[in-house]
Amino acid sequence: MLATLFGLLVGAASLPSPASADRVYHSQHLDLIPVGDAPLRSGFVENIKAQGPTVYAHEIFVLNGASPLTTYTVLRDFYFHDPDCSGEGFPEFVTMLETNAAGNGRGFFPVPPEFVAGFEGVSGVIFVVTDETGTVRYRTACTAVTLD
Repeated sequence: MLATLFGLLVGAASLPSPASADRVYHSQHLDLIPVGDAPLRSGFVENIKAQGPTVYAHEIFVLNGASPLTTYTVLRDFYFHDPDCSGEGFPEFVTMLETNAAGNGRGFFPVPPEFVAGFEGVSGVIFVVTDETGTVRYRTACTAVTLD
């Protein structure tokens, strides 16, 4: 019985340890809010900080019940060292998102580490979704992000 217990302990010690989350900035789920009369059942941005050697973060964009068969542009308004987004931000193109006949669409952007180099610290971000005319249809609230 002692040998069995020892075998279990050795086996458990050899299992890989779970991945550790970023201790500075945790992943965030940000609701997309319709602007004006834009239709939307639900929508969100999932901002996942991977902090890996080839992917620094994953950004996932989801629209449900938006305008059908529409191509949207997703922008990230970045407020350098302005975590409450009160100053002047600069928009960055992120990805395109197309909805199906039901108005559902999903987009994805893997952020490479070189995109954040030189922007370390706490800054503000607002994600904005525009339609084909450039009109803002959806947006998130301002969120503070820590880049390290």
